[in-house]
Amino acid sequence: MSTNATHTSGQVEPFPKAANDRSLSEQLEQLRNMLHNEFPDAEGISLSFDGQLKAHIDIRKGEQLLFVETRLAGLAGGIFSQIHRGPAPHHPFLHRISATIAR
Repeated sequence: MSTNATHTSGQVEPFPKAANDRSLSEQLEQLRNMLHNEFPDAEGISLSFDGQLKAHIDIRKGEQLLFVETRLAGLAGGIFSQIHRGPAPHHPFLHRISATIAR
């Protein structure tokens, strides 16, 4: 029985890495725009990084807290976790919802 297999040197080539055609700035801008589109009534939306990427959504009306938390939990395939609420820094009449972003 004859085969057409060839003998290789035993080295395995790694898979080529997928080319990332978008810069980090473009990815962050897309993420921020998605949050703006989802929560147009938010007083402010910001992203921060201190070892972990986080999103912060500031809202005025306390009755919107549960709505924003619920929508955020299921947004973008569930990339938002550790969702919590608290006061917005330097804005006594705003509520801040923060979440860790998994990328």
